[in-house]
Amino acid sequence: MSTTYNIPNDRAAELGVIGAAVQGKFNELVAFGINKSHFHDLKCRQMWEEILKLESKGSAVAVETLCHAVSGKDRVNSPTILDVNAAVDSCPAISNWLYWAEKCEEKRRARIVQEVGLKLVESSGSSDNLDDLVASAESVVFDLNQTISTATHNNRKESFRRLIEMLEDAHNGKEAGIPTGFPSLDSILGGLRGGQFIVLAARPSVGKSAIAGNIAERLALKGVPVGFFSYEMTQDELNLRMLSSVSDTNLTGDILNRGLDDNGRLTTMSKASSSVVDLCKAPVHIIDNPSLTVNQIRSHARRMVKDHDVKLIIIDYIQLVKPGVDDSKRDRHLQIAATTSGLKQLAMELGIPVIGLAQLSREAERNEGQRPRMSMLRESGSIEQDADVIMFLWCKDPNMFDGPNVLLNLTIGKNRSGRLGDIDLVLVRNKTRFEEATEPHHEQWLNVKRAEQVKREG
Repeated sequence: MSTTYNIPNDRAAELGVIGAAVQGKFNELVAFGINKSHFHDLKCRQMWEEILKLESKGSAVAVETLCHAVSGKDRVNSPTILDVNAAVDSCPAISNWLYWAEKCEEKRRARIVQEVGLKLVESSGSSDNLDDLVASAESVVFDLNQTISTATHNNRKESFRRLIEMLEDAHNGKEAGIPTGFPSLDSILGGLRGGQFIVLAARPSVGKSAIAGNIAERLALKGVPVGFFSYEMTQDELNLRMLSSVSDTNLTGDILNRGLDDNGRLTTMSKASSSVVDLCKAPVHIIDNPSLTVNQIRSHARRMVKDHDVKLIIIDYIQLVKPGVDDSKRDRHLQIAATTSGLKQLAMELGIPVIGLAQLSREAERNEGQRPRMSMLRESGSIEQDADVIMFLWCKDPNMFDGPNVLLNLTIGKNRSGRLGDIDLVLVRNKTRFEEATEPHHEQWLNVKRAEQVKREG
């Protein structure tokens, strides 16, 4: 049984907008955001299109010019001079232009709501995967909320207002984006910016999960909510790492592996316990489900933003994200392309940065000591294309990778919003904490290591 739906529209309001446009209010209507989607009536839409043609040619937008433009039309249902006169009659006082524009906007939004509802009804009968259907429905509804809650008029003016504020903040020394907690990195990136998809790549066991966890914990301890999707570690493992990093203790070696005697373990536990309260309060929202698809990640992320005002999403890692039902039989590089495209869309949709960890191919090991290239990204191509920023974590000198502290290089190999660069970081292995190599307490052992390097090369 078919159902007939009444499409929301107000022809009188649409005529009023046309009448106001040809009586001197065209610029105000365009600034408000009026476009052809505001016109359901076919003749009103065609008159608006004729008005746009007049404006693009540099002709005056007036009653006479529009009448002349429509007078030569001989198609059925084309507007005529009578329709132009009807529009003028519908707006006898052009000061009422805003009233008619708001009426048209109200009906346009109502049509969007109806269209979304019909699409959801249609997809519910054809979808084979309930999880993907729910995620898709949430995406549509979220987009709809964004559409109907955001002022549609003068978006460009609002954009310049935000741009000026960002420039003023930068001039006054304030980061344009969310700080990572590593000043040298922030000086290159300007912080993590809304809408950016950032890829952090490394070979296994180099420390990409550790540095991602460090960024999350440092932001959360400052009160910035972070969402963390882990495909390799449980929430307990991630929390243990964060506790070791924040409390400056080796909980795994000293406590779990009983590397210290009773008194030593008590001292370590006491030191760590003082950080537990702060970490418990820190807004890090961890999901450790290794079977999530990119659509399900997007669904969870929307809820995190809505319920907890999350400002950063981290995915560990991209190549482990499960393909959706529609992508499961496709080639691997197409599955990765669907994932990276979905994560970039997520960043744009929510207006927050998304960090995706990625694994480098074995070619990076065969070229040990050489700067990684974007072509070394496993199942690359889409990763290179969709990412706004690509960073490589690697070891420039293998001799620096030996010992409790490791000297690593973080290379920014792609940056759409700024310059490229390199920074030196030290991974304190037993505490899973990254620190800048320029910190004074690293000076002595780094000098020794560098002297040994010079001696070997000499």
